[in-house]
Amino acid sequence: MAILSKMKDLDRRSFLKLASGCLVPLLPGCSGSGTPDPYAGGELWGDTPAGLEHSLLPEERRPDGILEVFLMGGLSPWESFYTVPGLCDPGLGGPFAGQQWWTFQDGVSPNVGEWFEQCEGGGRDLYEPFARDAMDQMVNLGPFVAPLRDRPDILARMRVWVMAHPLEPHDAAIPYSVAGLPISNPRMAGFGTHIQRFFAARAAADRSAPFSYSIFQNSLNRLDLGAPSTALGLHPAAAQPIAIQLGDEPTLPRQLARPGVSGNTGAFDALIDHYGAAFRERLRQAGADTRAPAFADYLSSRYAMGRHQALLELLPPDLFEREELTMCSRHPAYHNIDRYDATDETGAAIRMARHLLTAGENAARYVQVLDGGIYPNANGQGYDSHDEHVLGQGANVSHLCRRLAEVINEPGEGDPNKLDLDRHFVLLNTEFGRSPTPEVSSANPNGFGTNHWPWGYVIVGFGGPIDSERAGVVGAIGEDSTALVSATPTEHRAALLLSMGIWPFTEESFAVGDIQASGTELDAALAVKSKIMGYDT
Repeated sequence: MAILSKMKDLDRRSFLKLASGCLVPLLPGCSGSGTPDPYAGGELWGDTPAGLEHSLLPEERRPDGILEVFLMGGLSPWESFYTVPGLCDPGLGGPFAGQQWWTFQDGVSPNVGEWFEQCEGGGRDLYEPFARDAMDQMVNLGPFVAPLRDRPDILARMRVWVMAHPLEPHDAAIPYSVAGLPISNPRMAGFGTHIQRFFAARAAADRSAPFSYSIFQNSLNRLDLGAPSTALGLHPAAAQPIAIQLGDEPTLPRQLARPGVSGNTGAFDALIDHYGAAFRERLRQAGADTRAPAFADYLSSRYAMGRHQALLELLPPDLFEREELTMCSRHPAYHNIDRYDATDETGAAIRMARHLLTAGENAARYVQVLDGGIYPNANGQGYDSHDEHVLGQGANVSHLCRRLAEVINEPGEGDPNKLDLDRHFVLLNTEFGRSPTPEVSSANPNGFGTNHWPWGYVIVGFGGPIDSERAGVVGAIGEDSTALVSATPTEHRAALLLSMGIWPFTEESFAVGDIQASGTELDAALAVKSKIMGYDT
């Protein structure tokens, strides 16, 4: 009776969710979370509520796939995508004179201009106009992104978002920016987790290739700072993206061949499935399966193992090969040694992502590259330029931009093995920016580097739903280097889900209260659709 008395308070949508959900999670088609399994029928996770379909992006504007490159450590906006020399101009004086763009123009070697002359050949302006921000300030593209400045087709479809949040440590800022929710929230899940669950539920019955991947460099501990990328949150285990770690001797290519049961995989799998079915029978009570989330997760892992052949074909060993390069500027970790050599894991990861996103009927919908830079530090966070700002940010940002430009079709090129800006969206994400002044500390007494700066920074996207009408700068940063108009990582993640046709407001993703000034799910959806993606209808 108590249950019946509460049912009258349920709205229609909640009642349908309960009615169509799996009350006993080990029945066929149910997962350990008690929600419909992503590989079965019923109400599918991420469906848009009836009558709210207009809040999604038009179907023809939704990207076929997303490449996200997460710049581990913090992208400096001042010399890259938010160069505003009119702010903090030393010639004009004021309390912030000499900061932002002006911080490393003099007093360090190399300074920004010297680095540009050495690494990009000079012969042109250090920066060039891009678009006006929300405060009508002209935002320029700086010297560190010169390889993208050479691609006007990319710039014509580029949108720069000013972001802000209060989390200064990496351990807090990375999960928030990767997942859109803080690490203390049980709903915190990698963006690829949402993608995997949504598209797997709607896939053809004979598809075994995953929809979502996370690629980690050798120097990044994916079980530590990389963990949010593949976090499940409240999703079932089957929604977890495939994690790929690069390195000198990557284990995944060897594991995919299943050498331990070579020649006997069919018999081995049949035996394990037999024991699994027998254990399932032991869980039956009165003709129904009892709730056993751990066993459901085990079944998900068995399902994933069954996909090994598809992954073996998608990820041949030569895809893990890395190139040894001689860079134009010395490694920032070596002050007294002219060390210019580097292992290009950035390029290897981007080429792998490009391959996965263009793999025909097995193409991924989302690939995230956790990028530590061509010059990573010991923690895999090469953009964390406490010690050497110009050498670290300059080399890492410019190299990333060059490798990205190489895998994107130029106008008229039409290479099916490259990303197509009409079909693919590219996002450059990061946990925060870099401080507008040098860091002077006991660890870094020379003031050649910068500290963390989450109060006003930028992330960048191009292609896919971003066309020439929606290119430009969203938000603004003031002379004190804090955001005057900005978005949050939560809003941006919700908008990206919406742009893929996924309803972002579920028990496992985001809540209306996570979106600024929104009272209903429709309000929140329309707000992020307009503010983040630039679609007002």
